[in-house]
Amino acid sequence: MFTLFHLRTGSVVFLVVAGFFLFTASAHAADRYWGGTGDRWEDTTNWSALPKGATGASVPGASDTAIFSTSGTTVQIRSAVSVGGLRFSTAWAGSLLLGTGSLYAGSTGISIGGGTFVAGTAAVSTSGNFTQTGGTVRGLQGTFTLSGSISITGASTVFSSTGTVVFDGGTQTSTIGSTASGAFKNVTIASTTSTTIGSNQAVRGILQVNTGSTFAIGIYTLSATGASIVNYGTINEGTGKISHTATNMIISDGTYVSQQAGFPVGATVYFSLTEQDENINGTAQDTVSITVELGNGDSEAVTLQETNDTSAIFVGSIATSQISPTASNGTLEADTSEIITATFTDAQDALTNSDTADLTVGSSPATGTGSHGAGGKAARLALMRARQAAALKSSAPESDEPVVKVDYGVTKVQPRSVQRKTSTPSEREVRLQNRLQQYGVPQSTSSLKPAAVREQVTENFKVRTCGRVMRWFQGNGKMLGRVNTRLEGRFGFTCRE
Repeated sequence: MFTLFHLRTGSVVFLVVAGFFLFTASAHAADRYWGGTGDRWEDTTNWSALPKGATGASVPGASDTAIFSTSGTTVQIRSAVSVGGLRFSTAWAGSLLLGTGSLYAGSTGISIGGGTFVAGTAAVSTSGNFTQTGGTVRGLQGTFTLSGSISITGASTVFSSTGTVVFDGGTQTSTIGSTASGAFKNVTIASTTSTTIGSNQAVRGILQVNTGSTFAIGIYTLSATGASIVNYGTINEGTGKISHTATNMIISDGTYVSQQAGFPVGATVYFSLTEQDENINGTAQDTVSITVELGNGDSEAVTLQETNDTSAIFVGSIATSQISPTASNGTLEADTSEIITATFTDAQDALTNSDTADLTVGSSPATGTGSHGAGGKAARLALMRARQAAALKSSAPESDEPVVKVDYGVTKVQPRSVQRKTSTPSEREVRLQNRLQQYGVPQSTSSLKPAAVREQVTENFKVRTCGRVMRWFQGNGKMLGRVNTRLEGRFGFTCRE
């Protein structure tokens, strides 16, 4: 009996003690209402235990919920504040400024229905949810960390963050209503399981997914135009998409760095693509596919592989051969000079990026710069001119000389006499002749007899000469007349239009 009584007495004592502690804990979790006329959070004369009650209650503690429901004053936090929760009612018309302080809200979270919350560079964090159905939240220049979900809705709701929003809880959701104004600059996904967006959203600075975290897009669109995407974890686009335009696609040399303007047939063509939203798995090397085409109809799919797990730089190559083309056989084939076009199309957002280079017979590679390089443009221009010249040659007559009329009225050529004038020998010549005579060397006279010279002119010569004359001087009557005068005087024929 003693043992039974002792056990029962102990049980009663245990229950009484346990109830006391529970009562004590619940008593410490209280609501505190702002009702003062001052501006300091830390002043007890500004807090009440009841709505519109007498002030002088304690400042909200780590287990309390700070509630702003009446008045429209400006409140400043100048210390490190830790509360169980923070709530702005729809009737609140004042402002809460963090100033030089910081704010931590526990599992009750932060609820904004009206008024204005300005954080500045201070740190804001909560282990609960952030819910905003009205009012304005701005000036979040520091870090806003939450373990729960974030929901921003309401027609007049404004949320603006120029700092970093960090999701570091378990399963979290980020939702911004279509009628609300919500903008994130930087977002870091550090959740232990996954963070999912529940609406179309935008990131303008840096989107980072930490190791072990998953960022799920679901059926929505994340606009990341101009943003940087760094993924050490996993990005699951689902049926949604990340719209990201900062893509760079080049046809390069073997280093995958320098843009290449041209390749000789038989060389290997290299490709480099920088596409941050294709780094889906931050723990493995991802792959993408590009399409490489020639003007002769050859089209090949080339797989590019990421250089490491997180680089978002994809490289690959394809061989070329001088042979009649066959599509989809893994080799670029051409028996004449062609232009290479490499195109990447994002399967999620359908955005494309491309580059071109020349594939020529018997040429050496040339490195270009810019969108394709000056060397590439010059080479393509030369190739175009060569093709135009070949086309003109195939359709034009064998001779490109103009059709001219030759006057054959004078067909005989009169002989022309050529004489050398006689002259009196100089003293030097007389002395030389006397010396030659002294040694018995026979001498010839210094004068030459006239000799007739007849210049032979063929019909082919006349045609070719007139062709050139008309090509050079047609339409210039003065020069054509002078040329014809000389032709007639020397050869006995003229050229007429």
